[in-house]
Amino acid sequence: MKRTIVLLAALMMGFATLVSAQKPFAGTIKMHQSITGTEDPNILAEAERDWDVTVWGNYSKTIQNVQEGFGIIAISNGDAGTVLTVLDIMGMGKYYIELPAEKIKEKNKTVKWDYDKSSGEKMTIAGYECEKVVATVTNLETDETESIIIYVSTAVNPNAEINFAEYPGLVGYPMRTEVKTDVEGTEVTVIMEATELKANKKLKVVDFMLPSDAQDIKTNPELMKMLGMGGDEDEE
Repeated sequence: MKRTIVLLAALMMGFATLVSAQKPFAGTIKMHQSITGTEDPNILAEAERDWDVTVWGNYSKTIQNVQEGFGIIAISNGDAGTVLTVLDIMGMGKYYIELPAEKIKEKNKTVKWDYDKSSGEKMTIAGYECEKVVATVTNLETDETESIIIYVSTAVNPNAEINFAEYPGLVGYPMRTEVKTDVEGTEVTVIMEATELKANKKLKVVDFMLPSDAQDIKTNPELMKMLGMGGDEDEE
């Protein structure tokens, strides 16, 4: 009998360890953007950028200082399928733009995403093993395609919901992306990669709520005009 109890206890401990190991990461991910394919110091300097992404389950909050006096906070709720973008403008305050699930789904109808993991390539990023995914994006209205290389970690997040707005249907958290683009006639590759992950078990839903001092951007027509937002389509 004692042997059976000990065996059951050992199995339960093993199961608990397994469940704990499968919990998605909760905390802050430090991201860095760089560029390759050019030696132009002005382009290189402008491309270099750092920002933080806080994640908890299928929630994420990205905070970027675009330039002095102007910051952007993007709050994504993967469970509800909604995105809030908060513009923090010195001297004007905070204004938010809400993108509901219906509009995101409508936008996704014009684009097809295909993900290819057949290469089997892996890369260790910020201590996490990541799998290479080649994403092919097809604009269904123009038939134009774009290729994006993404390295995902299912240890950071094993779901597709967290990617609903940026990479719909992609399973795993994007720890590195490589996108080719044209800058002043030169083809370059923009790389965004996680450099550090700091766990924070104290995160709660309230940490991903709209700042209490943020106003709906529709209350400031002048700001909307400055940003070229003249209607619902522009708000998307």
